[in-house]
Amino acid sequence: MPPRAGRHRCPAPRGWLDARWPRRAARCLLASALVPAALGAGCGAAPPQPAATVSATSPPALLDGAALHLPLDRYLLGPQESEAVARSYRILLAECMHRFGLPSPQRSGAVDGPATLNERRYGITDLEQARATGFRVSEPGPDSGADPESGPSKPGGPAGSAGPVDPRTLEVLTGTGGGTVAGQAVPDGGCSGEAQRRLTAGAPPVEDMYLAQRLAQDSYVDSGRDPRVRAALRAWSGCMHGHHFDYPTPLAAAGDPRFRSGPVSAAEITVATTDIACKRQTNLVGVWFTVESEIQRPEVAANREPLERIRRTNEIQLKVARSLGLG
Repeated sequence: MPPRAGRHRCPAPRGWLDARWPRRAARCLLASALVPAALGAGCGAAPPQPAATVSATSPPALLDGAALHLPLDRYLLGPQESEAVARSYRILLAECMHRFGLPSPQRSGAVDGPATLNERRYGITDLEQARATGFRVSEPGPDSGADPESGPSKPGGPAGSAGPVDPRTLEVLTGTGGGTVAGQAVPDGGCSGEAQRRLTAGAPPVEDMYLAQRLAQDSYVDSGRDPRVRAALRAWSGCMHGHHFDYPTPLAAAGDPRFRSGPVSAAEITVATTDIACKRQTNLVGVWFTVESEIQRPEVAANREPLERIRRTNEIQLKVARSLGLG
C-alpha cells in the first residue's frame, strides 16, 4: 500500500531526550526505540514536485500488484524483510537491557499488511483474496498484544501505558545522564544506540537513510498527477459508477468507512471484486506502474551513490537478522 501522508514521523535522534519533555513524550520515545532508524518509511517527505514527462508508448496490460517491481524497490526492504530487521533490533535491544537487569520496552501488537512492496500500491488486485476478505489483508481478529522478544505486556510498563516511566530504564535505553547503572557503564547512546550499531556494523556511512522511501513516496504522489494516470482513474471511476458504486479512486473505495472494522460484509466483497474488474477493464495498474517507473528511473540515476549505500546497509541488517535466526 502506498505511504499515507502524515502517518509516519521521523524519530528523534537516538540517545537524545530533552529534560523539559513531558512524561508522555518520554513514553513515546520508549515506544519509538522499538524500531531501528532504518525502518522509518516515509519520514521527512519533501513537498510533492511536478510529475516528470513520460513516454507516449502504450503501457503493458498489468493487474497483479504483488508481481510489480519499481526501479526504487532495489533500495527498499520488503515488508517481511522490514519485520525481520525490526525484530532483530528488538532482540539486540533486549540483550542490552537485560545486562542491566531491566526489561526491554514492549511493542504494540503486530499490524497485518501486504506481503510485498507493491501488492496494494495501486489498490487491491488479488481477486481470490477480495472474494474472501474484501479489502482486508486477512479476516479481522483479536490483537494478541504480546511480543515474542519482549514477553507479555505488563500494566504500568514503558509501552506507553499510564504508569510512570522508570528513570533507570529511560537512562539505560537512551543513554541520557551517562554514568553507570547496576554497576555497569551505560553504552554510548544507551541500549538503543548499541542495538543500532550492532545491527549496522560494517555498513557504509549513510547521510539520509530515508532517501529511498522519500523518493518512492514522491514518485507515487507525482504519478497520481500525471494526465495518463488521471485519465485511467476517471475511466476506472466511470466503470465503478456503471456498477452503481461512486468512488473517485481505488483508495477511496478501500477507505470506505463501512469497510474499516467489523466482519467482512457481502457489500464489501462486491465492491472489492468490482474494483478489480474495473482495474482489469481500464488497465489502471498497467498505466500507473508505467508512469511511476518512468518517474523513478531518473531519480535512481541521479542518486545512485547514496542509494547504493542504503542498499548495502539493508544487506548488512538482513545478514544480522539471519544470524539471529530471522529472515
